[in-house]
Amino acid sequence: MASITFLNHASFIIKSKNLKILNDPYLFGSAFNNGWSLLTETDYETYLNEITHIYYSHEHPDHFSVPFLKSIDKKKRKNITIIYQETFDKRVKNFCVNLGYQFKELKNNVEEKFDENFFITLGKVPFYDSWINYKLDNKNILNVNDCILEDPSILNRVKKRIKDIHTLLTQFSYATHIPIENQKKEALKCLDSIKFQDDILKPKNIIPFASFIYFSHEQNKFMNKNMNTICDVNNFILQNCSANSIILKPNETWNLIEKNNNESLQFWKKNYENIENLKYHSDIKTFEAEELIIKSKNYIKRINYRNNQFLIQLLIKIKFFTKINIFVHDLNNFFEFDLINGLIEVDKKLNETDCIQLDSESLSFVFDYDYGLDTLLVSARFKVTNKYKQKIIRCFLIGSLNNTGRFIKFNNFYKYLNFDFIKKSLQLIEFKKKY
Repeated sequence: MASITFLNHASFIIKSKNLKILNDPYLFGSAFNNGWSLLTETDYETYLNEITHIYYSHEHPDHFSVPFLKSIDKKKRKNITIIYQETFDKRVKNFCVNLGYQFKELKNNVEEKFDENFFITLGKVPFYDSWINYKLDNKNILNVNDCILEDPSILNRVKKRIKDIHTLLTQFSYATHIPIENQKKEALKCLDSIKFQDDILKPKNIIPFASFIYFSHEQNKFMNKNMNTICDVNNFILQNCSANSIILKPNETWNLIEKNNNESLQFWKKNYENIENLKYHSDIKTFEAEELIIKSKNYIKRINYRNNQFLIQLLIKIKFFTKINIFVHDLNNFFEFDLINGLIEVDKKLNETDCIQLDSESLSFVFDYDYGLDTLLVSARFKVTNKYKQKIIRCFLIGSLNNTGRFIKFNNFYKYLNFDFIKKSLQLIEFKKKY
């Protein structure tokens, strides 16, 4: 009999006759440079017995948790197959194989048989995310985790491929930096997105998940003020959606039949009420100005080595990549940064609308890792206006692209020839507004 065992956040187990597939296991510790933590941590070990597969939707550490992968006994790893989307760079595949896991890449939108009466379809969503559908005993269980699905054309293509959805699992609150004055609006947009999915996909049941976290640093504590709680979401689904609302607490198994949510809601309600008393990180590692300048030069060297310098210079000339202003508050210093000169300390004062304010640890992270910008945005450990944030995104966009295996050079143009990718890119950098 088909069942779903919810573990935490975006992680659950689905079982067939011979398979036991674990989804996106982030089950302990902090993520995004100490920016996120789980609302609660529970003992999950017994539920991992006889796991045959682990599916990862994307590389964000609240889904692809490296500490979790390394926590599994090395002797057991050879019996576990990682399921992941096809990528250009094979970085995730190489990493998992080197740890001793088996690995299976799934082609985009191609149904594959995994077991008796058990079929799996994976679909890619720009920039790096993926959804997965489990067709088990003729029931479609669609996990869209935190895929951005506000585009009706994407949802309609999913609906065309996956008909008669029994259960939809989807994110229910915001997951990136939002100024406090815009949080209620963004929280409401997350609820509207659930209704949008309900209207088009028409699932019988909706499991809201992938948002059971809190912003866990003193610098981003303000982000908790207006985030959706699971009680908010349950009430919204009951009042606005055709699907049934299914609320699960950690380690709860649901057998895909009608369910009373009261016990699960009470469990989560107590956790939300205690959010002010949870652990908040405050320590930061301070990097001196000279260290940050060196890191910025190394960042530019890495960019220039892997991308075509002529194209980068062209984008700089047309002012796609522009100079940005940075205030590093633990150093009490102002800096300028651009892709030609790197980080330069400057002797001037700026108002809040003309710079990004962050600590040296967060800035160091941006320079050290291709995914540094993504981590910074999701961790929300900074202050900036929405307008100026677009300049920051464009300035460090190359690193984010490189992190997906895409490079700015002539022989990589084919990697950008995807309408959904182009459309999402233009939305991200607000190209339409600017040009």
